[in-house]
Amino acid sequence: MVSVVLGYFVTIIVTSPAGIDPSLTPQAGPTVDRAADDLPDPGSTSPGQTVSTVTTTVETYLVWSSGGLTPELSGALTAEFPEASVVKGDVVELEAGNGRLIPLDGVAVEPEDHRPFDPTGSLSQLRPGTVVVGATSATLRDVESGDFLVIGGKPFEVVGIAPDETIGAAEVVFAASDPDSQVQTDRFVLIATDTPRSTFEGFVRSSYDGPAPLRIRAEGETPWLRHGDAVAPQVFIKLALGEFSYTNRSGSEFIQDQDFLDQNIAEFDVPILGGVVCHKIVAEMLVGAMAQLVDEGLAYLVDPSDFRGCWNPRFIRSANGTPAGVSRHAWGAGVDLNASANPVGSAGTQDPRLIAVMLEWGFTWGGDWLVPDPMHFEYAAP
Repeated sequence: MVSVVLGYFVTIIVTSPAGIDPSLTPQAGPTVDRAADDLPDPGSTSPGQTVSTVTTTVETYLVWSSGGLTPELSGALTAEFPEASVVKGDVVELEAGNGRLIPLDGVAVEPEDHRPFDPTGSLSQLRPGTVVVGATSATLRDVESGDFLVIGGKPFEVVGIAPDETIGAAEVVFAASDPDSQVQTDRFVLIATDTPRSTFEGFVRSSYDGPAPLRIRAEGETPWLRHGDAVAPQVFIKLALGEFSYTNRSGSEFIQDQDFLDQNIAEFDVPILGGVVCHKIVAEMLVGAMAQLVDEGLAYLVDPSDFRGCWNPRFIRSANGTPAGVSRHAWGAGVDLNASANPVGSAGTQDPRLIAVMLEWGFTWGGDWLVPDPMHFEYAAP
């Protein structure tokens, strides 16, 4: 998965009389217009003039924090940088009939603010009462423009299908101005700027006084420009492991539909760990990883009595008490090993050899996350 390159280069043409060093001539700071047609034609300089070029790199940056950004930081970034888009994000619930709900990874943007990051204009028709659906999400549930989705008890018309790269692989996009969107949390900001990286980061961090760690990424440093960028977006988990609906939600807990459970969740005999209830695809990966540890004489790196399970249908238990998305454990795709010595927020004590084997078998490790969860390994790829 590779995101569309949004960064670009701007060449500024500077002319000066022959025989005069341009660096010694007082110059007003150039005004950069990104339209190539507005730049001087190098072939149109007068006789006796020399041409030099200065290349300015415009980078796209991602800024996000666990639990959401503070209003102060969002406001500071949009005030300082003309090309900035604040992206809100929350779980929304698609009605699937008979009281069943499907959790969707929802975001909300202002289309005009997001235009620098929407090269195809796929969000241009977005307005209150409408949604745009991500390409993979549309394929998953066979949605087309003109369809209606009932989300949170309100019907929304689908007015476009957006490339996954444009919307951080979200499933559904609302207009940020729509009071019915139910997407309220400022999750991340995208910024396009030619400000040097060190200066940019200094400004961002000096403007932030939130309770959670802050992460800044440049394009190319992460597969997806979105919050929670260390894990596969939810829509790709659904594509690989299946989509479920639920009923009887109470707080962070819910009951999944029986068809999903019958087709995907079962108990498997896993070396070292014994009986484990998880997704059948993840079970194959876990069996392979644990068998490799046994074969290499490394079984002692996993304490079977400190295994905290795999399948658990629930939302993520966020620090601020708000739902932070559906836990990968709901798909039977998360595995918690050596839990007592590796609590959330700690550096943990997992042996690098254990981590390497789990990565080799297609898991990602929570110890590298913005808020570390070193006991946790989850499905990343088959």
